[in-house]
Amino acid sequence: MTEKLTNKELLEELSKRGYFASKVPPQVSGTTFEPDITKLTGNKYRFAVISCTHLGSRFQQLSHLYTFYSVCKKRGVEVVMHCGDLVDGVGIYRGQEYEVFAHGADAQRDYVIENYPKIKGISTKVILGNHDESFYKTAGYNIVKEVCSVREDMEYVGDYYATAMVDGIKIALMHGSGGVAYARSYKPQKIVEQLAPEQKPHMLFVGHWHVQAYIPAYRNVETFSMGCFQAQTPYLARMGLFPNIGGVILEVITDETGIKSVKTEWVPFYIVKKNDF
Repeated sequence: MTEKLTNKELLEELSKRGYFASKVPPQVSGTTFEPDITKLTGNKYRFAVISCTHLGSRFQQLSHLYTFYSVCKKRGVEVVMHCGDLVDGVGIYRGQEYEVFAHGADAQRDYVIENYPKIKGISTKVILGNHDESFYKTAGYNIVKEVCSVREDMEYVGDYYATAMVDGIKIALMHGSGGVAYARSYKPQKIVEQLAPEQKPHMLFVGHWHVQAYIPAYRNVETFSMGCFQAQTPYLARMGLFPNIGGVILEVITDETGIKSVKTEWVPFYIVKKNDF
């Protein structure tokens, strides 16, 4: 019986035999999409943004995620945008394997397909995060893309960075990197400062750090650091970090100059659910 090889092992074997082969890397530069965001009256739009659901983790907050989607339904939200880390992934740090209940790409994919909130009238647009990418690094497997190929209400819109165009307004979704800075606004500020003028979005939502922050009109960019839907893990506890659980619902009014006004409604969850899986 022929032994099955992983994608990584196959690439290494081809290399040993003198062939050149490689995986297609994630497209960090991002893509542009046009979501069908709820238009209220005139040029007023309503949508929601979340990040870091980490499904497959023993510390996921699935009940709170369902509650958030229920609030979105009541508010008339039709599009929820997700800033990455849909799943908890594998091998991110030492000991993470003891923090997940769904082991492996197939198990986490199937769990998301079966359990991620599915609310009639609401679609979810998702980018790839570093936990999602862990399966890509080990096996060339884009788990977010695979989930969205099955769930008609979910759409994969890019790797690490994507831009939604709404009535001429650029809404950027990004997944950051590294640990939390000494001030939670520091890293989002630095991201905005490094953007070329022609690349600047009107709004920027950055996931990864699990802490909420809003920096209005910073260099003409409405900048948000996003919370998460994962309770404090042993890894975060060792680092002395406590996450903010929740998401944000926004109302944006546009005019010929761009954004006229922004109204934010943070939906926080202060009490964590134990064994919410």
